[in-house]
Amino acid sequence: MFVTVLLLLVTLCAQGGNGLERAEAQRSGHVSVVIVGGTGDLAKKYLWQGFFQLYVNQVRSGNSFSFYGGGLSPADAATPVLFEILKAVSCSKDVAPERCALLKEQFLRLARYRQLKTLEDYRDLAEHIERELQQEGMTEAGRLFYLSLPAFAYVDVADKINNSCRPTGGAWLRVVLEKPFGHDFRSAQELATQLGSSLKDEEMYRIDHYLGKQVVAKILPFRVENRKFLDPIWNKHHIERVEIVMKETLDVKGRISFYDQYGVIRDVLQNHLTEVMTLLTMRLPMNLSSSEEVLQKKLQVFSSMLPLRKNQAVVGQYQAYQTTVQQETNKTKGHVSLTPTFAAVLAHIDEAQYEGVPVLMISGKMLDERPSISSNPSGRKNSFISAENLLASWALWTPLLDSLAGSHPRIYPGGADNGDLLDIRVNGKDIGYNSEVVIISPEQMGGASANSFQVMQGKFRSADMVSAWAEELMERLAADIQEAAEAAVREGGVFHLAISGGSTPLALFHRLALHHFSFPWSHTHVWMVDERCVPLTDLESNFHGLHDHLLQHVRIPYFNIHPMPVQLNQRLCVEEDGGAPLYEKEISKSVNGSSFHFVLLGVGYDSHTASLFPGSKVGELGESLVALTESPVKPHQRMSLTFSAINRARAVALLVMGKGKHELITQLSRVKDDPDKWPVTGVKPADGRLVWYIDYDALLG
Repeated sequence: MFVTVLLLLVTLCAQGGNGLERAEAQRSGHVSVVIVGGTGDLAKKYLWQGFFQLYVNQVRSGNSFSFYGGGLSPADAATPVLFEILKAVSCSKDVAPERCALLKEQFLRLARYRQLKTLEDYRDLAEHIERELQQEGMTEAGRLFYLSLPAFAYVDVADKINNSCRPTGGAWLRVVLEKPFGHDFRSAQELATQLGSSLKDEEMYRIDHYLGKQVVAKILPFRVENRKFLDPIWNKHHIERVEIVMKETLDVKGRISFYDQYGVIRDVLQNHLTEVMTLLTMRLPMNLSSSEEVLQKKLQVFSSMLPLRKNQAVVGQYQAYQTTVQQETNKTKGHVSLTPTFAAVLAHIDEAQYEGVPVLMISGKMLDERPSISSNPSGRKNSFISAENLLASWALWTPLLDSLAGSHPRIYPGGADNGDLLDIRVNGKDIGYNSEVVIISPEQMGGASANSFQVMQGKFRSADMVSAWAEELMERLAADIQEAAEAAVREGGVFHLAISGGSTPLALFHRLALHHFSFPWSHTHVWMVDERCVPLTDLESNFHGLHDHLLQHVRIPYFNIHPMPVQLNQRLCVEEDGGAPLYEKEISKSVNGSSFHFVLLGVGYDSHTASLFPGSKVGELGESLVALTESPVKPHQRMSLTFSAINRARAVALLVMGKGKHELITQLSRVKDDPDKWPVTGVKPADGRLVWYIDYDALLG
């Protein structure tokens, strides 16, 4: 792949581009090739072999060449290293051994090492090239710099090239940049701006070696050559879906320091697969040889892409990844990396031609067979990435990456053992894993046998328990709430939902607001489980959080919303104002038998639930449904449903999330019922069902 793109690049440099660029570049002469980072791993494995093959193919082209391996080390230390690398290059099978030996000898004579550390080093290189040209009586065609460097070094090196190593007399300059081209839209934009202060856009070649693959390079020519056959069927009436899959069986050992910062979406989907997607779906250019027209057609695709949301992606991580991270980055055993090594993303193009056609981009490490999918009703820069193309891609992907930050990937064992674990389903504009069960690795099971996997569902404190990664847990809880709502509406035309405060349910609110459009909100009454004694407009208010994260995003009648009356007569939670009895009266009047259909509770680090805290003598509240309570943390006063109200509910969900709750869960698994000491143990619905929803971080630490 590298060889293909490098050959393309030098052909480009020799033939020129369009207009003035072509006129300047068409002249033959001497080409100086400089690999900055010339003794690094990429150069050793691929680049020098690619440039040698380039030299073999171009040796009769009329151009002469010199090759320089640049690096930070002094010449006396690095020269032997470079020549060991150069001696390992080989010819293709169609080159006779005698000719190959001669070409290798010539190549070795033409290549040398230069220390390229300071501005003076680059100036010395420029003077050396000009001196060689004068001595040999050669005309300079151009200079090619290949930056085999970390991206953070691009700007500094480009500045040095611009200030002290530019060719003169009309010779061209080409600077090749390896990905990554930024980490997100902002960093890519910043990088493009900084590079633009040193280099012209036509001088920069952002290389995507994936576009050098023969199959990829042939997509546009194939579409153009077969246009009369393909045009009638290249549309929604004949295309069920578009799948772009890059399956890799290897792991990322040796690349962790890079990979753990980027992950599979940034490493593969944002660049390689997105480029393939544009090649497949773009409108065909009138002139395939026009880089400008091809670019404009690609940009039209980006402008028609619907935004990528969190519900349009699933991520996974192969089982051994955590261990490799700890080994290669010296992280502690407690370190948890959420970097995805597998991702499937569902995209849509908002054009009549592709209306309703899902575009699936899938890639991952340690895969065996391709995950199955089910539905549930060359003088051109075409193989290089332009700044506009790059920024358009990042603009598409950055919001999705931001929304996935902190999401727990599904753990998969790798290879054939993956089974159907990564199979995905498409449901409208949402994507999800086909199997709802979540299988986790032995390390996360805390000492299970090497080949064992266990489904984390069952019982906790004699009640039902559902456990999964946080995102999937929210998906399950939201689905269960909707199921309860639909059943209640079918039965009696109304659904009464009581919701606890705090930060724990925010992810649930997000899920309900964005993904449950069929939820019967018009028949739903929302009640508060507890409230802090602060104005409802205060950021500390539970109702304020509920309103901002859920209520304002759904269509729910105003009179169906029941905030707790913590502020009466311009006073907060004054007992004689009767706020608690007032709320109890409202419940008794509106809720049949004062029995909520669904109560959502959280659990604090001290085992408090609702605003029922340890040591508060919760048993003394009697049969009252609502009471004022005291909290050990500010604000001290609260209003809360009592156990009498909670335990009348038809269904109670106890949501526990986060690694910090692991010790609490461990303790609760051992203690007996003692509501005064462990308030949550007092949650025991008399005629309803109790379900613990515990994420893996809380359950397994």
